[in-house]
Amino acid sequence: MKTGKINSTALRPLTIAVLLAFATHHAGAQSTDTPPVPKTADSQAEATLPAVSVSAQNDQDQPYGPTHGYVAEWNSSATKSGTPILETPQSVSVITRDQIDQQNAQTLNAVVRYTSGVTPETRGGIATRYDMLKVRGFDADTYWNGLKLIGNNWYAVPQLDPYMMERVEVVKGPVSVLYGQAAAGGLLDMESKMPTVQPLHEVGVEFGNYGHVQGKFDLSGPIAGDDRYLFRVTGIARKEDGQVNMTKNERIAFAPTFTWRPDNATSLTLFGLYQHDPRSTSYGSVPPQGTVLFNPNGKLPGNFYDGDPNFESFNRVQESIGYKFDRRLTDKWSFRSNARFLHLAQDYKSVYGSALEDDLRTLDRGTAASLDNLNTFAIDNQVEGNFSTGPIDHTLLVGFDYQHYASNFDAGFGTAPSIDLFAPTYYQTITPPDRYHQILSGTQYGVYAQDQARLGNVILTLGGREDWASSDTRNTTYDTASHQFDRAFTGRAGLTYVFNNGIAPYVSYTQSFTPQAGTDINGKAFDPERGHQYEVGVKFQPKGYNAMFTAALFSLTRSNLLTTDAANPNFQSQAGEARSRGVELEGKVSLTNSLDVTASYTYLNTVYTKDNSGLEGKHLAAIPQNQASLWAYYTIDRGPLAGLSLGAGGRYTGTTYSSDNSFKVQSFFLVDATARYDLGRAASQLKGAEIYVNAQNLFNKEYVASCYYGSWCAFGYGRQVFAGMNYHW
Repeated sequence: MKTGKINSTALRPLTIAVLLAFATHHAGAQSTDTPPVPKTADSQAEATLPAVSVSAQNDQDQPYGPTHGYVAEWNSSATKSGTPILETPQSVSVITRDQIDQQNAQTLNAVVRYTSGVTPETRGGIATRYDMLKVRGFDADTYWNGLKLIGNNWYAVPQLDPYMMERVEVVKGPVSVLYGQAAAGGLLDMESKMPTVQPLHEVGVEFGNYGHVQGKFDLSGPIAGDDRYLFRVTGIARKEDGQVNMTKNERIAFAPTFTWRPDNATSLTLFGLYQHDPRSTSYGSVPPQGTVLFNPNGKLPGNFYDGDPNFESFNRVQESIGYKFDRRLTDKWSFRSNARFLHLAQDYKSVYGSALEDDLRTLDRGTAASLDNLNTFAIDNQVEGNFSTGPIDHTLLVGFDYQHYASNFDAGFGTAPSIDLFAPTYYQTITPPDRYHQILSGTQYGVYAQDQARLGNVILTLGGREDWASSDTRNTTYDTASHQFDRAFTGRAGLTYVFNNGIAPYVSYTQSFTPQAGTDINGKAFDPERGHQYEVGVKFQPKGYNAMFTAALFSLTRSNLLTTDAANPNFQSQAGEARSRGVELEGKVSLTNSLDVTASYTYLNTVYTKDNSGLEGKHLAAIPQNQASLWAYYTIDRGPLAGLSLGAGGRYTGTTYSSDNSFKVQSFFLVDATARYDLGRAASQLKGAEIYVNAQNLFNKEYVASCYYGSWCAFGYGRQVFAGMNYHW
């Protein structure tokens, strides 16, 4: 396939943005009297790191930096200003690097398994090529370093490997006030590993069942002992068989990062990424008969494959460059700019089940094929000021952002020979489908403002944003074209009271919007989908303990949903509405260096409140009413077992409904466990080396994760066992 290398034309917007960032730096640098950052490693211990919120931090917990243990005190995603979680009037969860490593999470779905409000792996253990999950019962968007990972609403969807991430922040509920068009469920922001002042070196190998083989490295530190120039290079390669028969999963990823800090007030970090996924298991499904429902012919095994290796393939290449620029203009004002260009090229061919015949064993199948190319560019510029008006302290954020995507693909659908569910025949002759050529493009730009006003213990957060979004679609095969333009205002209001004992009750209201393509019977373009959420909650950060406890009660509604036009069934109207109400409880505790615990509980009541196609009053598919999890990790620091760490956890997912609510999917409870040993505690010659074993779904419970579109179902992950060795120096 064509990998679509980055060209000079595509890079032009990013080049201009970088030059503007440098111009801002030089214009402001002439008036700063701040002494330069120390230049040598020898003076590093006596140096004070820049007060500017730079990427290459040495602090243990900052909005963009590493956190020791599981308890993050700060977040950057919910306010874009770097705010303590305790003072944020919206539910936020942070999954730290320590938690990701100790649970050996190798997909974004696995990262958020123990997070309240999140329903991961809604396509079970098969669809690893995409991060398919829900937040508060609805879709959520993925972001990388604060910028949206834009897909083409087809098969070209970016995905990042968690090994490249320092932390993942989950903001629950609408976020359009800061990010523009966005899903009502919220966002998951993956923050990259940043260059470090202290040298960091890690290499590791790992093996497991399903033929799993993995190698990785992570190197960082000053260049030539000069801590004005920092680097980090991270890489991973993985190869394994899929859980589904006749499928494989392969990945190689490489991420170089460079930070330049010419003085105490300035930081520029450049990011690069190359990721190649030449194979990615299966994207198929199974019928409910023989999995969830009775089938007189028997029961399907969890490794059943509905495709055909003679036709199916998946090959995705992602290439990206970007920057993050921070400049402290004065002691009260700062400027930030963040930009990224990403190119994705993908060749996708799939065979899938389309219908089950009356004998309940003959599976009719269809084919899908798509050759995609996607270019995206996003930039976000912010000015932040800290000042007072009388007794009120303000943190004012004003920003402008812009994003654009351009995509073209050749796609088509066809048919494939049917197979017997209980005696399948593979390597059949399958005729490729006829394809059509489509060109897509879209642009969004918006301006936003936010004020976090503090009077004593009271914090009032107010924000507003105006967006302009347009999209164009052209089908050159059938000579059709469409254009859509939307304009929307969204806002947020939140009130928090922080007691001196660390208890912080809050209340908030926030909105979202998402453009929708198409027209009604009168030819009128559909208005954007709207979302609004009311939330009340309380957060508790006990004094003297590294812990955070949160509780939230919310009501989240999506309106303007497309549904069948009641008067004209061949058309659609915007009479649909869906609502999610629930309770979330979450606690994270890290005691000294020995014990880390995370626990969560979620209650969700999701329902279609308005619909013309028979769904009104029914529950949303694949969303459990109850979820709970508990994970603990303990390190033995003394005695003959010193250096041994043990971890275990359990995850409960309640019953879910099929698309039409005609049947339920059973609940399931899964157990995970891990053990690590620091070899340096046994022999000084082995200092820096550790070995580990990790098991996910330890007891190999076979279960159906969910039944979704048209009531097709997906098996969950079977037992996965990994054993490996890491070396740090």
